[in-house]
Amino acid sequence: MPSEKTKKLLKGLQEISNPKKPEATIRPISNIYGEDANGQPIFIDRLYGSITGQHELINKNGTVYKGKVNRKRTLVKIKQMDGTVNSLYSVCFETSDGRWFNNCGMPMDAPRKVEEEEPIETVEVQKTELTPEEKIQIEKDLLSKLK
Repeated sequence: MPSEKTKKLLKGLQEISNPKKPEATIRPISNIYGEDANGQPIFIDRLYGSITGQHELINKNGTVYKGKVNRKRTLVKIKQMDGTVNSLYSVCFETSDGRWFNNCGMPMDAPRKVEEEEPIETVEVQKTELTPEEKIQIEKDLLSKLK
């Protein structure tokens, strides 16, 4: 068993040989929300989505958020031009540290009433194996069409 001093030395050598890589920063232009008095851009947190349903939160300092992002929905009332009021559900997102984002990925205040997003039902497709007789029949049909 190595002594405590030896363990500390070995750990120090490991840190020298495997230096910590600095976390990559991303500064998209769409994270800029105006300018300050000196003309410097003001960066905000922004949530980005992909066509696969994955979400990525870019913090205002340019780092990527590692926590969980939950999809929720809230009831929104919209006043029409003719004065009628319609209600519809709007998607919003909540991070595990309590930040809220609207369906455009912009920061927002926490909604008063929020519901969990209804799960989308998935349909399972069972693949059945063809019997040898069915395979032979399909092959015969294809060959007869070639003639």
